[in-house]
Amino acid sequence: MPSMRAVLESREKAAPVRVEELRAEFERVRAALAEAEEVLHHRVIGLEQYLEALAEQTADAAVEVPAAVAVAVAVEEPGSAAEPRRVVARKETG
Repeated sequence: MPSMRAVLESREKAAPVRVEELRAEFERVRAALAEAEEVLHHRVIGLEQYLEALAEQTADAAVEVPAAVAVAVAVEEPGSAAEPRRVVARKETG
């Protein structure tokens, strides 16, 4: 049976090794967190830009078009605005 001193010395030698392992793991996690935060930041900016562009597009579409221009466009492209849309059912999960 090992002596109490040998057990304590063994634990003392193992402690710094464990500290270094945890520091290395911490640095990997910190780097992964920084990458994930950057991706999140880019996606938030992308979504904001998309929503701004969509709002501008909607605002531009809401501008009144003179009746003569609207009729001319409708005559040039028959049926394009009157095509029926399909309704697609979404599959529910869970």
